[in-house]
Amino acid sequence: MKRALIVDNDPLIVELIGSILEEQGISVTRAYGGLDALALLKKETFDIVFLDLVMPRVGGDRICKFIKQSPQHTGTLVVIVSAVALEAKTKIAELHPDACIAKAAYPVLKDNILKTLNILRSGQHDGSMVCASDGVHSRQIVQELLFAQRHFEAILNSMREAVIELDNDNMITYVNPSAQALLGKKEWELIGRSFIDGFPDDKAQEVKAALREIAGGSKKTTDIVLQYTDREYTLSLTGVVRDGEMIGTTVVVNDLTEKRLLEQERALRERLIGVIEMAGAAAHELNQPLAVISGHAELLLREAERGEGDMVKRAAAILEQIERLGNLTRKFTSIVAYKTKAYGANIRIVDIDKAAQPDGIHTVKIKGLWE
Repeated sequence: MKRALIVDNDPLIVELIGSILEEQGISVTRAYGGLDALALLKKETFDIVFLDLVMPRVGGDRICKFIKQSPQHTGTLVVIVSAVALEAKTKIAELHPDACIAKAAYPVLKDNILKTLNILRSGQHDGSMVCASDGVHSRQIVQELLFAQRHFEAILNSMREAVIELDNDNMITYVNPSAQALLGKKEWELIGRSFIDGFPDDKAQEVKAALREIAGGSKKTTDIVLQYTDREYTLSLTGVVRDGEMIGTTVVVNDLTEKRLLEQERALRERLIGVIEMAGAAAHELNQPLAVISGHAELLLREAERGEGDMVKRAAAILEQIERLGNLTRKFTSIVAYKTKAYGANIRIVDIDKAAQPDGIHTVKIKGLWE
């Protein structure tokens, strides 16, 4: 165990742990926050990493996941050193670090670090998390605060929308599971990466300009539409202000493709309903003249066979109904509005007379035998 990385946003803790390790002949590299640690871990490997759990922007939980999931750091030992080691023991265990040490007064802290190093160096470590919390007691108030934190994390993790958090340099500091699924990458591949680098050049300039406007205060929020292959997305960018200071940007990504397909389906369904209602109207309007034509044709045939009756009168009635059918077809071709009327108990059909242009409603006499 030759090289160690110490990560904590408190410089005093970094120096204290650094001095303990250097006394053991270990070369120490110092990082004063999660983003600094990520930058180092992407370039170098270490035998062991001492990692604070609660840090601004990128917490120790994400750094631990990065180390444990990254093929580059296979075999790197992770030791969580936290003031909430006892209260957050369950959460820490879920990260699968090699050891967990509770922050305490320097003599106690040093003793716990040396005990942990001896176990990890002995070769008898069975892979379970080593816990060193001598001289430290759990606090109820810290448990309550951690519960509230995990509650909000659970909400973000359950959201269907992709949520991405950026710092003031547009580096990704958080991605919820939906964002990981959308981008097709794991969390350790995304945090610490520039958000802008993921876009094509033309869209990258648009995103960069939008982020610049938000950072400058000229806009609080803005939306960008992004077309990618056969899908369409909106990126809602909102500046995050804490205590009057801009600390970054949240990006919420919505996939509009499904919404657009649903709208197309609804429009198609409405058109289909219109067609069905039009077909009902056509059947209703055409049925009566066809019935009259059929009846007169039958009577005409019988009278012709018996040599009786007024054949001219029958023929005129048939042509009158044919004229009615002609007017109906002209109304169909001149429909300009969508008007319906009741037809039966639970059925509506198109009201052809109200839906057609007035010009389409006129009578054209068909010259026939009776003139």
